[in-house]
Amino acid sequence: MTLTQKATLIIASTMLFTIFSGLLARELILNPHLKKIENAADLRDVDRFEQAVDRYRDNLQHRIERIFSAANLLQGIEGQLDWSPVLMQLAHIGGYGELDYFILSDITGENRIVRAGEIAEKSRRLPSNSTQQEILRTAIAQLDKSNKFSASGLMLSKNDGPLVYAAGRASWTTDKLPSIYIAVRRIDDTMIASLGERLGLVVNAISHDASIQQRKHYQIGLGQRSKDDTLYSLLKNDAGDVIIHLCFKTAPRAFDDKIFSPTIVAALVIAILSWAVVIVLMKRAVIYPIENLAQTMRRIRQSSNYQQKLNYKHNDELGKLVDEYNELLEHVANHTSKLEAYSYKDALTGIGNRRLFQERLDYLWKLASRRQLCLSAIVFDLDYFKQYNDRYGHDGGDHVLRQFSGLLKKRFTRETDVVARTGGEEFIVLLFDVSKANALKLANRLVGDLRLLAIPHEASPQSGVVSVSAGVASFTPIKDNSPDELIRKADEALYKAKAAGRDQVFISADSHA
Repeated sequence: MTLTQKATLIIASTMLFTIFSGLLARELILNPHLKKIENAADLRDVDRFEQAVDRYRDNLQHRIERIFSAANLLQGIEGQLDWSPVLMQLAHIGGYGELDYFILSDITGENRIVRAGEIAEKSRRLPSNSTQQEILRTAIAQLDKSNKFSASGLMLSKNDGPLVYAAGRASWTTDKLPSIYIAVRRIDDTMIASLGERLGLVVNAISHDASIQQRKHYQIGLGQRSKDDTLYSLLKNDAGDVIIHLCFKTAPRAFDDKIFSPTIVAALVIAILSWAVVIVLMKRAVIYPIENLAQTMRRIRQSSNYQQKLNYKHNDELGKLVDEYNELLEHVANHTSKLEAYSYKDALTGIGNRRLFQERLDYLWKLASRRQLCLSAIVFDLDYFKQYNDRYGHDGGDHVLRQFSGLLKKRFTRETDVVARTGGEEFIVLLFDVSKANALKLANRLVGDLRLLAIPHEASPQSGVVSVSAGVASFTPIKDNSPDELIRKADEALYKAKAAGRDQVFISADSHA
């Protein structure tokens, strides 16, 4: 008897049971589980949006810090340069893009200048005096609270609505430099839609009353999906004050959550009785062979060893399917080896790419957290690489990238060392269980290795040879830090090395491993 004949005999006896028991399992087990998964995914989307706002804040704050670093240099050459118009242009360049406006002020906040950013130049809408004073008060209070020269935050302006801002404050030896600089972006529909589009989300701002009314209508709370697949959330500032109400248009529910009727339940109970009659035949003819095949397939999936084969001795329809599946396994095995090489390697240099770096960063961070060991990151950036490409062409630049990658592979050889190219001329090395002192030594050695190669760089205003700058950060994972913060601190150290003259290594002051 063929497998089709066996299945026909069994299905004829158990069709009702199969259909309605599936409905029962769906309502009692599957749908509740899917709803939990759906809600977790919805909340992750909300969290991703909030993280995007935080990243925008951090970006503004970094821009403020760079402006003040440049202003500090202007102060040092005060006697040689009429730098007042240069400073205004510097502030315009540093604070113009993706901003509504920026404010420069003295330390008291009384004498101030407001300039339109890229967005306000199109709308020609600048803040009123009262709004300016409100922003200054809030920003200065945030600077006082943080006890740092730069800070960022969210606020709800009485006249200008929800805002994201970043501010910097410095004390100069001259009264010609403005002491306070504030960059402001309105959190309006345009910004919300832009952030949502980058994340693949549909997000809109709604009023406080509309949010309450709609949630009351659907009888849901914050973070719960409505019947029309809408999710409601709040965006708060650091003090916990509500800045804006948001609604997320989620993807339609992918499963049916309607309650089944008592009639179906009764039919299912009756169908269960028929299962006892056919269960033995089903197991012997179909279930046992399929279970054995499924176990083999599970082992293949878990081990990713596609060289294994399925074993089934009968020449029926299932046997033909097994033969085809074995052919497919061989095909997958050949392609998997090729895809693994392509997906984790940088095509130009042959070292790891950003995907490999991110996966290894997440894994090593968790491993370091469990064992309470340190994780160090070194960010390298080739100095004046654009000028090198302009002078020697992109082929020459590619050759330098490959040479530098070769130095990295020779210097960092442990199995746990992660070497990756994450940008045009930017490289990152992750070092597991390496202290900040040893990481600093390794970074300096690598900088020296490149210096010894003495690759000519006639376009370099510094040394005449290709050089590299590096930033080092080391963390022992704790509750208050994260892998993203580790990389961000290493980037900040790199910026300091660049600002200090390049061809050197700086270590983050926040490193504690």
